[in-house]
Amino acid sequence: LTLWLVPSASDSARLKRFMGTRPNSQSTSVSEASYPQFHPHVTLASLPDPEPPQAAILASIPDTLRALSISFDRVQVGDHYFRSVYLAVHPTQDLLDLHHHVHAALGIAPRTPKYPHLSLCYINDDDAAAGERTRYFDELQNAGKIRANDEGASVSLNCGDVSDDDWLSGFQSPEIWITRCGGPVETWTVESKIVLA
Repeated sequence: LTLWLVPSASDSARLKRFMGTRPNSQSTSVSEASYPQFHPHVTLASLPDPEPPQAAILASIPDTLRALSISFDRVQVGDHYFRSVYLAVHPTQDLLDLHHHVHAALGIAPRTPKYPHLSLCYINDDDAAAGERTRYFDELQNAGKIRANDEGASVSLNCGDVSDDDWLSGFQSPEIWITRCGGPVETWTVESKIVLA
């Protein structure tokens, strides 16, 4: 099980449009494991087996927690399937405090590399070795989908289609989803949604 910070439905739709960008180069074919569809999210916690009881998971989220502000620092090419190309999210004190609180309440060590981040795509290692992660990132840049702000301190993403610009530099996360992430990515299921105050 994992705990995800998720955008609103409208911001999720915008991010999914952005995440659907593909490199123009048709000369290479990629594995079926690359570019699966998944809901945009920031992984707050990845729970070990055996997983804590549902009641303990729910109790680990403070009752008074309000929607969290997520802002984008930069787009990075990663070295792992689940961090193939991702948005480094600005590590606000609220995000760091919540991360610490949840893990302390559950009595587990964090297993969330590069927290906080939002993955834009998953590309398998063989495709990555052939340059696919870099091609995806280059396509985002070459298509004008990434704009640096504040002298490079943050980025905005153009989530619009070919004819319309729709810039997004962050979002409010109104819910935390408890998601079962076993098996192929496209079979992952949301087991519960926690609406934040």
